Amino acid sequence: MSVSYWRNRDRYFRIIGSVCNSCNYESFPNFYKCKKCNSEDISDKQMPHKGKLISYTLSSESMPGFEKELPMSIGLIRLDNNVNIVAQIVDSDIDDIKINANVKAVFRKISSDGDSGQIYYGYKFKIIKNVKK
Repeated sequence: MSVSYWRNRDRYFRIIGSVCNSCNYESFPNFYKCKKCNSEDISDKQMPHKGKLISYTLSSESMPGFEKELPMSIGLIRLDNNVNIVAQIVDSDIDDIKINANVKAVFRKISSDGDSGQIYYGYKFKIIKNVKK
């Protein structure tokens, strides 16, 4: 396991982006120079864990190691702070995956290292079903 993985592991467990301290521009992934005002006065910021699905695709082909997750749904999500993020949609019926569906981040297994048995976790998203009252 690489040293850089352990130095950056908080970014795998939390959705960490950046905020410009000069103009309040927020982005994910993190940045070191603001795209809006060119300031270098930047701080890390945890992104919201809820948003809306603004686009998606269903893949019937996978990368090695993800064969059991087919069909794999990948969504473009607009978080509650208007930052867009691409992530896998999990724990959701395919029929519930629709544009403008509410989503929330969930912590799930990403993969595992066959030699060491190390399990890698990270964020994915799931559809929030509207509960009728």
